[in-house]
Amino acid sequence: MYDEIVEKMLGLMDDKSAAAVYPKFSGEGYKAHRIGVENFHEINSSSNDDKIAFVDGGNAEIISAANLSLSLVRVGYSIYRSNKKISAKRFEIFAFTQALSQNNEIYYKTSFFSTGNSIELEEISFSSFDNTLMHGVNRAEIGGVANAIRRFAELKLAKIVAEKKIAGMIVLDGNLQATITNENNYLSGLYESCMKNNIILTALSKTTSLFADDGSLLSVVLGNMGAFPIWFYHPVAEINNQSHKAEMFFVKFHEKSKHIFRFEIFKNQKIKAEEAISELACSCIDPIFIGYPYGLVEADRIARISNNEKESLKTMFLVKLRNKNIEKYLSSVNAHEILDKISF
Repeated sequence: MYDEIVEKMLGLMDDKSAAAVYPKFSGEGYKAHRIGVENFHEINSSSNDDKIAFVDGGNAEIISAANLSLSLVRVGYSIYRSNKKISAKRFEIFAFTQALSQNNEIYYKTSFFSTGNSIELEEISFSSFDNTLMHGVNRAEIGGVANAIRRFAELKLAKIVAEKKIAGMIVLDGNLQATITNENNYLSGLYESCMKNNIILTALSKTTSLFADDGSLLSVVLGNMGAFPIWFYHPVAEINNQSHKAEMFFVKFHEKSKHIFRFEIFKNQKIKAEEAISELACSCIDPIFIGYPYGLVEADRIARISNNEKESLKTMFLVKLRNKNIEKYLSSVNAHEILDKISF
């Protein structure tokens, strides 16, 4: 049976990339360029030895209820020069979000509690029907607010790096598109600091769901067409969207890599894109994840919150909250946990 399912799946997944003509964008403000082999460019070696700051973040929900959530948010950076680690630092903060009534509607308001090495964020409030947090037509889940906070913290940390001139280039994990309410405010501040201090701002996405017009993944289409051992693809689209001030590329950083990544640079700095891409390619030779900048691997490690750490924090907080009349809230969401622990 399973072999038959696999065969049918493979039949349905016939390679359609030969029919792809244009990248397909879902939002407004994108003028896609026709897909063509002439848009592939070979990546040349770089002689630049400036410092690069790689920024990433992570978060974990410690206490969960339908009307409240306590999460640990952690962000960090790793600094590299000529493929050698110079320094690294991480920051973290506890975010407590609770549901409150405001103007006859439910809002999720977040307060922050500092740790020994915190990043400062102002109080944040989202409507529970904020469509940038919702999945489907129901209210956003309160625990999802921490994902937005993590993104804001990453952008705040990148701004600190720019203001202190810690590195000549910043590489964010992800992209430069604002998709969450108030995210544009953080990006605008970051753009301003980078321009003021002559810092190149870029972003690299580990995954991309951008399609071609035939339904194929654009990264797969380009991977099949690639004309050089290592290359960047440009132009992809002319972007005229106030929530996405970027120039977009696709890149293959190592000839042995099977991965094609989406790369972006702040639109006002696009003249420096080829230089930035060449510099990043030089940091993509580690066999741990060949073709991916090792600085981002390290930044991910710094910011990651392990399951063991999460469970340890959860146990500590639950012990301290015992007999504090909070169990009635926790029981609103822990039925699934009980079922998961039942052995049949």
